[in-house]
Amino acid sequence: MIRNLLFLFLAVTPLLVLSQQVSLNLARETYFGMSADECNGLKLSNDFEKKPPADAVLMAYYGAATAAAPACISSPAKKISYFRRGKQLIAEAVRLQPDNFEIRFLRFATQTKTPSFLGYDQNIEEDKRYLLANLENGRKTVSNSRIFAKITDFLATSDRLSKAEQASVRKLNATSEK
Repeated sequence: MIRNLLFLFLAVTPLLVLSQQVSLNLARETYFGMSADECNGLKLSNDFEKKPPADAVLMAYYGAATAAAPACISSPAKKISYFRRGKQLIAEAVRLQPDNFEIRFLRFATQTKTPSFLGYDQNIEEDKRYLLANLENGRKTVSNSRIFAKITDFLATSDRLSKAEQASVRKLNATSEK
């Protein structure tokens, strides 16, 4: 009897693990953890690979992580494959929810961190304008104040924003912390 239960447990456990969706909180924490461990992108991409998300925001995190994964891959062919897949996932997420602040941020962040020789920079100015114009709304839609602070910290230090734009983002952060 116990042996049968043990066998059943061992047979079902891998299926349960594989069927678990990456949560939004895990995706956010792992993505923003790339500043401490650049291989978090590859880890998150592999986690999403087990059960690809249907949700547009999770798809954008999957894409951003996959596009960042080449930092931890040695094969040039795999680097290109991961990067292209990441771009496709981000594009699909934007297509599904073009007015989603977090998705537009992930595309902006990915494009600004991508080496220029890869030519993935077509939407930087468009996304920058969108993000700056929608900061207040973004605070509501992101809903996690710590993650929103990480987003605005990224924007406030981005070399793609003018000094005045960086200052307005910092001012927003200062007023929201009071």
